[in-house]
Amino acid sequence: MELSLNVVTGLKQVGNTNTITEDCFTKLIEAGISVVIDEENRKIQNINQLCNTKGDIVKEAYAAILCLLIEAARHDIDPDALSSALQQDYNFSSSRNEKFIKLYRQYKERIQASLSQIGIHPPHIVDAKWTLDYCVKASNMEQVGSFLYLIQFHTESCSEDPKKAVNKLKFLCTQEELQDLVWKLRDVVRHIEKIANA
Repeated sequence: MELSLNVVTGLKQVGNTNTITEDCFTKLIEAGISVVIDEENRKIQNINQLCNTKGDIVKEAYAAILCLLIEAARHDIDPDALSSALQQDYNFSSSRNEKFIKLYRQYKERIQASLSQIGIHPPHIVDAKWTLDYCVKASNMEQVGSFLYLIQFHTESCSEDPKKAVNKLKFLCTQEELQDLVWKLRDVVRHIEKIANA
């Protein structure tokens, strides 16, 4: 599991007992877990009100805890392996380490269940329809004389839900806008082919 430099810095702040008090540490972990697993009451708390520490330090620590919880659950990290990493890499005291691992062990499966609900893929286009119209006059009574294309994409989410809903995305464009869209799509295809052949 690789974490960004900002997350590593935040975790080192969390491990520092001079920066984040024991009470603040407990509140940050509990708030982080509740945000990740509580689907119905998912409400982001005002982090500055949780602790009496500088706001930017608390926010950085909270973001680091959230990232650690999510990444550890996503990679299915063993609590014992995570425990040694917390003490060695991020200078967690034994009491903080024990507290964090206890909550991680308790909520790991629920965090993973919440993550599985999110999904990792955007909706796929499964069908496309188009209609060509000719605009003779605009609403201001000027003669226009141009083609308009009504494009409709049917998209489907990649979830494992048996009731996959097909959503429709409609938009209207001129001939120039449609050509621009086609060129951009061709450019994307070329880039993907280039990456695939690399």
